[in-house]
Amino acid sequence: MRRLAAAFCAAFCLAAAARADIFSPGPLAHGHAKLEGLNNCTQCHVAGAQLSNQRCLDCHTEIRDRVAKHEGFHGRISDADRTCNKCHHDHQGRDFELIDWGKKGKKGFDHKSTGFALNGKHAQIDCAQCHEKRLIVDKGIRDLLSTHAGRDTHLGLGTRCSDCHFDEHRGQLGTSCSDCHNERSWKPAPRFDHARTAFPLQGKHAGVECLSCQAKERDPAFVKDAFPAPRAETFSRMKPVAHASCLECHEDPHANKFGQDCQSCHTVQGWLVLNGTTREREFHEKTHFPLRGAHATVACKSCHGPFPGVKAKFKGLAFSSCTSCHVDAHLGQLGKPGSSAAACDTCHTEQGFRPARFEAKDHVSWPLLGAHEAVACVLCHRAEPKLEARASPIRAWILQRGRKDAISLTQFHPSGDVARCDACHADPHAGQFAKRVKKAGCADCHEVASWVRVRFDHDRETRFALTGAHSSARCESCHVADEGGVMRFAKLGTTCASCHADVHAGQFAAARGGAVDCERCHTTAAWERTTFQHRPPFTSFALQGKHASVGCADCHREVVVAARVRTRQYRGVPQSCEGCHVDVHRGTFRELAQ
Repeated sequence: MRRLAAAFCAAFCLAAAARADIFSPGPLAHGHAKLEGLNNCTQCHVAGAQLSNQRCLDCHTEIRDRVAKHEGFHGRISDADRTCNKCHHDHQGRDFELIDWGKKGKKGFDHKSTGFALNGKHAQIDCAQCHEKRLIVDKGIRDLLSTHAGRDTHLGLGTRCSDCHFDEHRGQLGTSCSDCHNERSWKPAPRFDHARTAFPLQGKHAGVECLSCQAKERDPAFVKDAFPAPRAETFSRMKPVAHASCLECHEDPHANKFGQDCQSCHTVQGWLVLNGTTREREFHEKTHFPLRGAHATVACKSCHGPFPGVKAKFKGLAFSSCTSCHVDAHLGQLGKPGSSAAACDTCHTEQGFRPARFEAKDHVSWPLLGAHEAVACVLCHRAEPKLEARASPIRAWILQRGRKDAISLTQFHPSGDVARCDACHADPHAGQFAKRVKKAGCADCHEVASWVRVRFDHDRETRFALTGAHSSARCESCHVADEGGVMRFAKLGTTCASCHADVHAGQFAAARGGAVDCERCHTTAAWERTTFQHRPPFTSFALQGKHASVGCADCHREVVVAARVRTRQYRGVPQSCEGCHVDVHRGTFRELAQ
């Protein structure tokens, strides 16, 4: 009997130990510690089965989303091979690493399997340099880390260069870094080809150092401790680099005697390598009209002829004024030929018809003030097709002489009263202030310094003074845009219900003939601060005794009034004792209460 009892005890102990092993193979890792205990097993394990991948994904939604989209490391694993516990082993203790990186360890991980292969310099970088929380661009992952303190992740990084690296060009060249650079090194830029730019490097230019043209500049927005960190406070100016004229980079040793078209004599092969026009120019230096500026490149025939029906003429040509040879490109809009107002050299030079040297300060007929000073000329002075009637006969004369047609149809004197804003500007308010504009104009509210700077006084100039919290509300909170995109200002309601929803679900509407009088209890200072007092005339149920210290929510509970709409009940709340309290006397004194 003793042997039988000992055997039974041993069998019982072995069975108990086996049962403990089944339900508790070991402590969970720190990240899963909250799931410790037999009652939580089925959160990861299906009853009567092994570990469930689906249970893992139900909790780790950040992985589930990537698997669904076939993105990242987990999304690229085949369905047959995607078994969580192959790489993530738990029940090994609190400090056990939940990621099994394989025999080669973390440094031997094949990053190509994530969809982002590490090539060039990337292959030499330590994992922690890239897998840094500040570099995470995925909002979902950032939100996850904000609610799970101490959690680490390798998810959420971007794959664009700008997601990890500071833009050393400061926004000049866009975000497609691979157009010029590769992963082997930042310098040189092997994919950059200057021939694909607007200024191919030819002749002597090909041997010039980059910094000779792309000068260093200080970044005014430089922050030393920025992340990602910039290499330096200075950067090379890539765009814009002026190159329309040689004089953008080179000094003129001729002091502008021969104009600004250097290529009429010189070539990019060398400063002393001259073309064949120099002889003709030397000859004209002996005449009363030395060729300067753009005149130096004009073909002799353009001035001297011959023209159809007209013989060539080399002596006695008039040249006292521009109009001796050139037509009025502005078709008489600026005055009669010979008048000071129509003098070409007021705006133009011998260097070229364009650009004109007319500045904002010269706009004396209508001074350009405030933001108008920065407006492009063509936005006000538009082409006028009616001027073509004047231009047609002049074009025929130009064509006969083989000259360049530079006639401008730009209208210099716009019609209408240019002193009024609506002569040039469309009404963004769609006529809401038509009467006011007709009387005082847009300047009644707006300034020429900036359209968005207004001197409108809401309290003085409307029937709705902004008090309390209304004074700090943004304009667009009340003045919303209509279907046409026009912000509404006129004919807006001034009652609370015009802008605010009735949070009481109409409980107080009937008390004032169908309208809700919010001001009876609330003020504009703050919605929560009310003037309501639990006594007449606000309510027939005055709070006395212990009732005065009861919280509002104890009697006025939340009720569902519609789908996903809840409100507190204020109307129809019982006022009798038995309406709220349980009868502790179980009806003994019911007859006395009648």
